[in-house]
Amino acid sequence: MSDETELSREERTKIMQMCDEHTAQIVCDGESAETRVRLANLHLRLGEREEAIMSLQIALNQRPGTEAILAKLRHICTEEEFAKLELPEKIEPFWHDMSGLFRYPLGGSGVYLLVGGTIFVTVLQYIIGLPTFFFYATAVVAIFLAGYMSSYFISIMKSSASGRKTPPDWPDITGIIGNIAHSLFSVSFPMFVSFFPVAVYAVFVIFFQAPLFVLFILIGFGLLYYPMALIASAITGAPLNSANFIGIINSIRKVRKEYLIAELILAFFVAVSVVAYIMVEITTRAMAGAFIAGFAVQFVNLYFMMIFAHILGLLYR
Repeated sequence: MSDETELSREERTKIMQMCDEHTAQIVCDGESAETRVRLANLHLRLGEREEAIMSLQIALNQRPGTEAILAKLRHICTEEEFAKLELPEKIEPFWHDMSGLFRYPLGGSGVYLLVGGTIFVTVLQYIIGLPTFFFYATAVVAIFLAGYMSSYFISIMKSSASGRKTPPDWPDITGIIGNIAHSLFSVSFPMFVSFFPVAVYAVFVIFFQAPLFVLFILIGFGLLYYPMALIASAITGAPLNSANFIGIINSIRKVRKEYLIAELILAFFVAVSVVAYIMVEITTRAMAGAFIAGFAVQFVNLYFMMIFAHILGLLYR
């Protein structure tokens, strides 16, 4: 049941050094199923079965249902040991159920959350738009609204990452006042980091006739970088993590297939949301008043915002 072989002192020392290097890599770069499997193989060569089994279990938590890891565990463990292991269920890629993404905002008490949230946002937007409203009061309401929506966006991401399949409740207003600034910064700072190079280079394009194609490359990089930067900022609660370019790029590289598919799905939902926004804006303003039109538009905006946050949470998971 073990891959242990007789090792010389030099070989054992070298393998122990490699174990230390792999452990340091995990500490620096985060958990990785591939690194854990390599570490398990090293433990086996040292005859450390329990450590190898533990590393393979952690790897399986990173990649649930991976047959190669399961086969390795079956090889190491006895049938009784394998039966006692607490193995995670295989997680199907979220893009296998596209209709489920559309249904997510409506799951559980989602309809009530959508309608109630839409009324709340529409009223605040209406207040902000009043021409006679005091300027500073308008700014306060606008900042509160942006921070509150950012807080709910992050709440959806975290709940989806933890495996919840229905939208969480709206944050308690009385308990979120002190958290609004942090939530807003957690969402906006990653965007600043992602597109600041675009803004800087745009100045060179306008005033110094710099090559335009470079601007499009920077925009593409920003669009690629922003979702992972947002995950790093919002899920961990540390917005400055989004400025860790090497860490973000490494995270994208580790899940590049899933990440690129998620980017395409996000682009699809953005396109659908824009079309829906335009259709609702045109039809409701033609058929109803400005307030009803605003309500319908905010409903569409909130519906797709919940889907975007859900996708990012699933990607982190």
